Amino acid sequence: MRTASRKALVGALMMAALQVGAQNECTDYHRFNCDRSTDARFSVNGQSKSAPVQVGVPTELNIIVYRGQDYRISLCPDERVLGSGVVARLIEKVREPRTITEQVIERQPVYDENGEPTGDHRDVTRNEEKVVIEDVRKVLWDNQEHEMAQEVEFSCTSTKRLVIELIAPGADEVKPKRADM
Repeated sequence: MRTASRKALVGALMMAALQVGAQNECTDYHRFNCDRSTDARFSVNGQSKSAPVQVGVPTELNIIVYRGQDYRISLCPDERVLGSGVVARLIEKVREPRTITEQVIERQPVYDENGEPTGDHRDVTRNEEKVVIEDVRKVLWDNQEHEMAQEVEFSCTSTKRLVIELIAPGADEVKPKRADM
């Protein structure tokens, strides 16, 4: 019984190690698998990132861009897995005030002609305005509007928190099964 549980534990640890290794490949994918820019202004640096992307599921990569800096965002998907038409959008999340009107029902006492309470109550409806702060997503760039461009360059006029949203369609061709090879 002991050897069976040890084997199960070793098997579970090996699977966990493989999973961690596979995720590591995703985080450094751009360093080893993508072409470098020929423009000397752009280089792989501490802010350069890769993101694990799941087919058909929107993936968000949060970045901070700084005032006075030039940026280049390049897509370099593994087309065998993610497909060739990866959709990319650059989104700014902005907090904006919005006024909402709510109906409030209050219970008020009923008074007789002498101003004395009768013991009855009635519901009175009134409108109340409130200002709420909402997160609004503003699309700054969408590669679907730019012939599925795989890169975008921009300069930043103020420091902002941006989101790179990616949606992968999946591989175009069906992979053969091992028995078919």
